Amino acid sequence: MKRLNRDPEKFDALELYSKVSSDRGYKIGVDGDQRDFVEHVAKSLKNALDSPTMIHGKRTEAMFAHVAGALGNCDLIKQEDSGASFVTSEGVAVPDYKIVTKSGKILLVEVKNFRMRSLSGHYTMKKPYLAKLQRYADMNKVPLKFAIYFSGVNQWTLLSPSSFIDAGKTVHIDLPHAMARNEMAVLGDRMICTLPPLNMTFEGDTGDEGSKVDADGQALFTIKKINMTCDGNPIGNDIEQRIAFYLMRYGSWSSGGVPAEVVDGKLKSFQFSFSPELDDEPYDQPFHSLGTLSSMVSCAFQELTVEDNGVVSMDVRYDPVFFNLQIPENYKGSSLPLWQFVLKPNMEFGA
Repeated sequence: MKRLNRDPEKFDALELYSKVSSDRGYKIGVDGDQRDFVEHVAKSLKNALDSPTMIHGKRTEAMFAHVAGALGNCDLIKQEDSGASFVTSEGVAVPDYKIVTKSGKILLVEVKNFRMRSLSGHYTMKKPYLAKLQRYADMNKVPLKFAIYFSGVNQWTLLSPSSFIDAGKTVHIDLPHAMARNEMAVLGDRMICTLPPLNMTFEGDTGDEGSKVDADGQALFTIKKINMTCDGNPIGNDIEQRIAFYLMRYGSWSSGGVPAEVVDGKLKSFQFSFSPELDDEPYDQPFHSLGTLSSMVSCAFQELTVEDNGVVSMDVRYDPVFFNLQIPENYKGSSLPLWQFVLKPNMEFGA
């Protein structure tokens, strides 16, 4: 999935000026009005960039579009809440996105970022706000969904309004209920599992005198060959190597150090080995989960938008296809076996 080409600097700037000018009475050709517009927008932008809530919310909104696009089951993802809207009734709010799936299903999606303080933490929404979004969806005769990103655990959930728990003036949802009632599968999300460990070994040339380890434990190393294995079996297929590298880079398994092999005082190789936390899964189960595709795409998006000092960008220039794992249909790996689980929602959970 790719982004449609457009010129935001040209068209969005003009549209913003048109909107602000109608509210503030600007006239085309009046220099003072243009200067006031620039000053007004600059002040508004500074206030927005100084608001962590707005920055995280906007980044999460942009991330969802890339996640949905990369999952591979959408034909169209369109920002719904941009541009002017005219309605005959009061109390209408426009959701963030309109989505058309490959099966022809149309959804309106409101995106929310939620950093829970504990496992029992609730994402809460006021009923009047929910009603405004639902009214817009009813006008379009399209189902309304909420994409809630539980940022602390890097987990996306897609929920119907009925999945929320009624609490009087508000509705709420916690992570266990959201996971059980999650509808992300409609977008193509699934859990990916394989056999541990996944290893990537970098081999050097021991004939190179520069590879000799000095007294400080340092050595020059020239990569001669890179090998990948799954459960000890070499991965030689290009497609399987690409998938394995993606899983090592963005999956939930961790790398416990970088063991090195030294022969005759020279650095021969070093290795990255990725394995699951076995306490989380049965010991007699041969395969283990690396997480969902949506979580992996989110890790890739975060790599490009977040640094140690916080958010550095709210969106990326890449198309959603850039983040796609691209597992071939009816995939059967010879050296990299995959188990792909499509998780269906249980609307009766906790009822």
